[in-house]
Amino acid sequence: MEVNTPQNHQTEIELVKRAKTDDEAFGILYNQYFPKIYGFVAKRIGQRETAEDIVSVVFTEAFVHLDGYEYKNCSFGAWLYKIATNKLIDHYRKEGKRKSVSIDGEFEIEVIDESADQIVDTDRILSAKTVKVALSEVPAKYQKILSLKFFSELSNNEIAEVLGVSSNNVGVLLYRSLKKFKTHYEKYV
Repeated sequence: MEVNTPQNHQTEIELVKRAKTDDEAFGILYNQYFPKIYGFVAKRIGQRETAEDIVSVVFTEAFVHLDGYEYKNCSFGAWLYKIATNKLIDHYRKEGKRKSVSIDGEFEIEVIDESADQIVDTDRILSAKTVKVALSEVPAKYQKILSLKFFSELSNNEIAEVLGVSSNNVGVLLYRSLKKFKTHYEKYV
């Protein structure tokens, strides 16, 4: 994960300013954020094609509204997560149902070439499955904040921007989420 330093923020600000008039600069932002936004959406949708469609709409909307974006306390990444969250809400409304956070694909298990004499780490696989099951039992609002923090690797300030709450509130929500997760996780270990 890239450390958020003032220099990195300044570089991002400059890149966003350039992207307002330079498609190539927007392409750099797209390449930087696509995997993160796609992962965020795909984990909630569970269907690759639908996730790709939603992410396409997210970046199209970002491109169209880029002139209106200003960096004031909201990083470009957090702005994209807000757009993605709104598009997910639109999708759920359109589908007429609310899904809880899907964590399929969260834990990828590599197929190992047996001829290379590699050994599968079964403890890691079992632990990943246990985390997956325990996380699925946590209320959706807690799943979302845990996903943003640990899988999307957002800072508390970025999570606050995405959720529209204070960063102090994020700390409280993270504490409650982890406490709830721990309760469910301990049932399986």
